[in-house]
Amino acid sequence: MKTFETFKNDLGTLRTDLNATTYRVEKVQELLSDLVEKLDGLYDQSVSNKDQAVDLVRAVDDIKPANKNRIQAQHFRFLALLNEYGEMPRKHVAKLLGLKESSVDQLATQIRKHHLGDLKSRKGVYTLHALGDDVSTNGNFKLV
Repeated sequence: MKTFETFKNDLGTLRTDLNATTYRVEKVQELLSDLVEKLDGLYDQSVSNKDQAVDLVRAVDDIKPANKNRIQAQHFRFLALLNEYGEMPRKHVAKLLGLKESSVDQLATQIRKHHLGDLKSRKGVYTLHALGDDVSTNGNFKLV
């Protein structure tokens, strides 16, 4: 049978264990509280980032250049060259316009896209079949 002293020692040990456990629980509670604050801050930041992204998407139409700004004098000179001399290799067009050969391909693509002319290319040789409306009256449609 246990004596009063044994119960007293057991009670002291249990009290020490209880205090240690309470301390650990308080530390975990403190860490959880910090985590909640940080997550709340992240949520607020993500909401503000989302709002900024929505504002940017809405402003794209204002930032995006209009189609009329994409067509430049080079496009019309390219068409004037083909109109004057007929079919011409990509390399010759690039030298006459002072561009790279890949840039000539991009010009041709934009000309087709914006219906400035009916261009055909086969094996690097461009042929102009028809000009678009008002292309020949444009001030840039010249061989200078």
